[in-house]
Amino acid sequence: MFCRKCGYENSDQAKFCVGCGEAIRPSGLGGPAVTIPNYMTQAVLVTLFCCVPFGIVALVYATRVNNKALAGDIEGAQEASDNAFKWIVISFILGFIVIFLNIAFAFLQESQKVQ
Repeated sequence: MFCRKCGYENSDQAKFCVGCGEAIRPSGLGGPAVTIPNYMTQAVLVTLFCCVPFGIVALVYATRVNNKALAGDIEGAQEASDNAFKWIVISFILGFIVIFLNIAFAFLQESQKVQ
């Protein structure tokens, strides 16, 4: 059995984890509980505030994480999580660049009006 706290594989007769000392309870699935971040909150925020097209791609991958994890496809869930994070970063950087350029052009236009 796997320890839910540290993931160490113990014998089936073990009452306590050899790795961390935690009491072992049999899990229904027989494997370690794996938490894979879905980045849903971040995907929603970058969609609203940074770059809508790339944010939507991040949202799609973020929704796939939980579905794949519930289906038992841990590798697919991890891949979807990694892709969601990648698109969140792309959306954030692109949104930041566009906002910075808009502010720079606004100041440039104001300085030309004054002259």
